[in-house]
Amino acid sequence: MLHLWVEDADAWWRRLDAADLAGRYGARVGVPEDRPWGMRDVSLHDPGGVLWRIGHALPG
Repeated sequence: MLHLWVEDADAWWRRLDAADLAGRYGARVGVPEDRPWGMRDVSLHDPGGVLWRIGHALPG
């Protein structure tokens, strides 16, 4: 598992969605979610099976 900290997880999700990674490479991309541990992230399973969590800290 890899964590990539970004300024805006929703903006990254829009880019990932527009790139059609599922159709082009078989990657699985989730939607942005607020996590109980204080992070908003997007889950991405790449074709090699690696889980990426691309997200930012929630305020507070």
